[in-house]
Amino acid sequence: MRQTRAHIDLDALDHNLHVVRSRTHKAEVLAMVKANAYGHGLIPISRHLLSRGVEHLGVAFVDEARDLRQAGVTGSIIVMIPPHLHEVNDVVDLDLTTVVGDVAEASALSEAARAKGQRARIHVYVDTGMRRDGIRPEHILDVLHEIDNLHGLDVEGLCTHFATSDEPHSPFLQEQLSSFLSVVESTRAQGRTFRHIHAANTGAIWQNVAQDFTLVRPGMSLYGYASPGADAQPLRPVLSITSQVLSLRTVWPGESVSYGRRWISPTQTTIATIPIGYGDGYARGLSGKAFVLIGGERYPVVGTICMDECMVDVGNAPVAVGDTVVILGMQPRPDGHLQSIDATDIAEWGSTIPYEVTTAFSARIPRLYSGSSSTSQEVGNV
Repeated sequence: MRQTRAHIDLDALDHNLHVVRSRTHKAEVLAMVKANAYGHGLIPISRHLLSRGVEHLGVAFVDEARDLRQAGVTGSIIVMIPPHLHEVNDVVDLDLTTVVGDVAEASALSEAARAKGQRARIHVYVDTGMRRDGIRPEHILDVLHEIDNLHGLDVEGLCTHFATSDEPHSPFLQEQLSSFLSVVESTRAQGRTFRHIHAANTGAIWQNVAQDFTLVRPGMSLYGYASPGADAQPLRPVLSITSQVLSLRTVWPGESVSYGRRWISPTQTTIATIPIGYGDGYARGLSGKAFVLIGGERYPVVGTICMDECMVDVGNAPVAVGDTVVILGMQPRPDGHLQSIDATDIAEWGSTIPYEVTTAFSARIPRLYSGSSSTSQEVGNV
């Protein structure tokens, strides 16, 4: 097995799910498992969440839902990006629920469902300000009236998506929330009811914008991270990435390391080669910015990160070939004090967000799943 591995802590996932439920009271959970469960493994994570009572799984695309069905996952799956017209038959055949963002999408689903003698479940997507998918609030009642004339559809939900829920006290979040609640009230005034009303993603959950909804959509919070500035202390990162020191070499003053000679050693030092690179999702843009842990101490990544390897300046430290290297996670110092590098750290070094960090780790890194209530299992391509 590769020296570089991804470790998935299912106990931490259970803990985070409990925290989310404690913040959202009676709302059902639509657990977002799109993008390979944010890099944690689509199928194992989905199975585990369903075994813990999660009511729905959220994916972005029909292809992701198909992978789940082919793996034997039978729970409720909601596709959060409106399907292309050529995918509507799959929505029906795979027993999926999907959002729709216009009448044409609803009509295509209606035709597919009627042709198969079945019904298709839909959630109507309201564009309150994201300007990505959905129907503007002023058009919702007219669109719902048109959908009423279509057969084979069950309009189960009404939803929107917030553009700034990661920003504490965002005025635009309140503007979108007010717009969406006005839509909800206008539909109720017409006597309409929806099984699911939802808008709250991780950021909105942490800003307590979930109390009026029947469904919440936690994503990154399930995997251990809340929005910047939020009280994320109760959450535990689920993913850690470890590797090993592959080789050691002495570098002399004036000698360069890696492609492009972007780093030239100012002193005599020792360079450790680590078998992880941008082909694994450890971004090239982290070159000269990132740190790793070896023996509980931080050491800088120097030179250009390669496709399969990166180099670390360990100075004169007593580092040996085979020593464990923590790319993401925790490691104790000799005195027992824990040092950590989390996805927020890597995101800051790479001028991005934790979402991109975890989803970037590629399938060629084997995933190892463990937890107190399950036996460890290794999955090499998830």
